[in-house]
Amino acid sequence: MSKRIAIFGSSKFETIEYHIADSLKHLGHTVIVFDYNDAFSIHKKADYWLRRFNESFSRSIAKKIAEKVVAFKPDLVIATYRDIHPDFVATVKQETKGQVPCVHINPDALTTFQNQQLFASEYDHYFTKDPYIQSFMKDKMGISAHVLAESFNPRVHKAPNQPKVALEKEIGIDVLAFGSMYPYRTRMLQKLVDAGVKVKLYGSKGPFFPNSLSPFFTNKKILGDEKSRLIHGSKIVFNNFHYAEIQGVNCKFFELNGAGAFQICDRKEIIQQYVNYDAEAVTFESMNEAIEKINYYLKPSQNDERLAIAAKNASHFAEHHTYENRMKELFSIIGF
Repeated sequence: MSKRIAIFGSSKFETIEYHIADSLKHLGHTVIVFDYNDAFSIHKKADYWLRRFNESFSRSIAKKIAEKVVAFKPDLVIATYRDIHPDFVATVKQETKGQVPCVHINPDALTTFQNQQLFASEYDHYFTKDPYIQSFMKDKMGISAHVLAESFNPRVHKAPNQPKVALEKEIGIDVLAFGSMYPYRTRMLQKLVDAGVKVKLYGSKGPFFPNSLSPFFTNKKILGDEKSRLIHGSKIVFNNFHYAEIQGVNCKFFELNGAGAFQICDRKEIIQQYVNYDAEAVTFESMNEAIEKINYYLKPSQNDERLAIAAKNASHFAEHHTYENRMKELFSIIGF
């Protein structure tokens, strides 16, 4: 049965809100994404700092969005921003007499909790990708918290209609890395360069970006079809997780596998739950191990093994790890 679902989060392309909305529409529901921009017209950065340090402003914005959400007459409210004032949920519950379930999906690591608005809000259910955070919220605070892994959108993160081996020859990238080039990431990438690995970097510069990586950096963000083409056509994608990924993994892990890319990433125990092969074969504990794995899979003699792993992953993830899978899982948990 079709439902009306309101999402409070970013309306930008390739955000978690975009993919959740797209998957829910694909499942036959009516969805609207309510962004902070729907409640004000000031500069985005000014709004961010006002919401963070001006409690009355933050409350007023939350109530304005809540009023718009209530006017939509939703059957379910999903919030994703981490800095939502608790009055948002309170207002929705008051105006709907508690008849509309409100849930929060937190897609980021624990360093993004800001003023801990999330813990002060009375959502009916909380979803996080990290078992560590879920355990803390449930066991220490008595919150109805659940683990909900990230996922990929098969209509966005899709393999190009071209054999991977042919696309690899066309693109000519040994190791690709992309995202915000923060110091933790660039220090690790520098290790690859120093070891003689040929890398190509996409994304945006973070603070203290080293000049030594400039020859390999395109200073270009990649999204949509272009991202899918580049990750699928690179021999290896290096995916180093944020240091605050305690027991979870990032969305990139799912997007890469879903699009048929071959990745080397940090070793996390939970990865074995997501894949149908030995996760240690493509994960690392140290940069020395990462370099060793990369050099191994770049050998021409290992092309078939590398291509087979990528293809096997794409099939497995298409069956088990799409946003549609996650939304059905969420519905089952909340009895929706």
